Amino acid sequence: MSAIDPSLLDRLKEFVSISDLSKDGRLKLPPERALCEHFGMHRTSVRNVLSVLQSLGFIERKQGSGTFLKMPEPIFIQLYFELALRLNYISVDHLETAREMFEREIVQAAAVNHLEPELERLQALCDKIVNSTDVMEGLQADYDFHEQLAIMAKNPAILIIFQGLSSVLKKVLHQRRVLARQSPVAQEKTNETHIAIVAAVKTRRRELARQAMDQHFETWNQQTMRSYRQEADIVAGE
Repeated sequence: MSAIDPSLLDRLKEFVSISDLSKDGRLKLPPERALCEHFGMHRTSVRNVLSVLQSLGFIERKQGSGTFLKMPEPIFIQLYFELALRLNYISVDHLETAREMFEREIVQAAAVNHLEPELERLQALCDKIVNSTDVMEGLQADYDFHEQLAIMAKNPAILIIFQGLSSVLKKVLHQRRVLARQSPVAQEKTNETHIAIVAAVKTRRRELARQAMDQHFETWNQQTMRSYRQEADIVAGE
């Protein structure tokens, strides 16, 4: 795989570096004409650089308002993982292990750095996981629960990587997770671990939060694999 042209990377960084605060507090790039004059570039070249920044998710262009910097979307990280999976450079097990490593660190940071409104949202998502009678609703609440922990960790770099990684796992492990949510035993046991995570985060003690996440993954892996094997046995017996 060829590397991105270093001169393009430098140009992208230069464009970002000359942004200014707008009236509403957002970082805004100068107009195209000003960018052309500042960098001594043709308008076509300026537009090409802006297009790359937009495709990477670093800017948002609004007709009549201007070009604003924004938090990048995790789509390119997601694409990388999806392609790497298809090309057998990495496996689903690699992704699952990486996610577990991330979340063990994330939950510790969340315990220390969270704000009360964030904790309230985490509790609300936990309640939805526990009380939902709809499989898909419960699964979505589960995804949102873990993303909320990543938000509470207060590390944008970790959040972007986590979102890209989780998006891929959400696709490739969807059926296994549906089976686990359909099993009353598996659902009850994993519900208990989500409740324990919230309780541990509330204490603001890193070690307790990590222990709760360790138990969550141990229980989750046992129950999802048990449900998956049971379904495979049923299919094989037909």
